[in-house]
This record gives sequence, C-alpha cells and structure tokens, in this order.
Amino acid sequence: MMSTQAIPAKPTYREIELALIAVIKAGILYKKPKDGKFMLCYKQRIIKLRQAEEPENFVLETAQSILPNETKYQQILENYKIWYSKEPKLLSAINKLYSTHCGGSSVSSGITKSSFLTKDLSDSLPSSSISQYKTG
Repeated sequence: MMSTQAIPAKPTYREIELALIAVIKAGILYKKPKDGKFMLCYKQRIIKLRQAEEPENFVLETAQSILPNETKYQQILENYKIWYSKEPKLLSAINKLYSTHCGGSSVSSGITKSSFLTKDLSDSLPSSSISQYKTG
C-alpha cells in the first residue's frame, strides 16, 4: 500500500501579507516605535509585496532568501524566542509568518521540505547558461 504524505502548499501572497500585518499589529500592541527598525522592516516588506509585479513569485523568492534551509530556519526561530520571550503575541505572530513562508508547516513539528526551499534553480536559468556548467 502506498503511503500518502501531505505536501504543504506554497504560501500565497495574501497569506504572507496577512501574517506581516499580524506582526505589525503585535508590534503596535507592544508599543514598538512606529519609526523604529523593527516596524519599518515589516512595513517595507508589505510595501514591496504589494508593489511586486508577480506577488506569488516575490513570496517564493523572499522565502528562499530569508529561509534557505532548515538550519537557518531553526536558528531564526531560536533567536526570536530569546529576543521576544516577554512579548508572546509578537513572538507568535513572527512564528506564524515564518511558518507560512515555509509552506504552512507547523513550527512545532519542524520544517518540511517544500518546493520553494528545494527549488531546482535550473528552472530559472536559460538553457545556454546550464549547458556551460555541465561536465563531461
């Protein structure tokens, strides 16, 4: 009998946008300075997402750059646990954002391989670029 394994869906730009907004709302709740580095960073991410010509691709590219592998993902979560341990709603919102970037995988169950983290880069390269790197 074949086992079926749930493959997490790629996050939509709407899901990421809502998660970013939740982080900003939590920042407001904890009185983070509106012009501070924390709030400006998340505001800027929303602006860039909304201005992207292809928001779905932008989400995937952003996820790949901020979460290139499971080790980095775990490191980021550990850092946030330390930094925001006294701000549980903010920590929860940030965890949800990163979990959403990982294709909906649960933070508590760890990261699962999803297509945007293990994307084959040869899909995005022109065939002439690929052929120059082939050996033999």
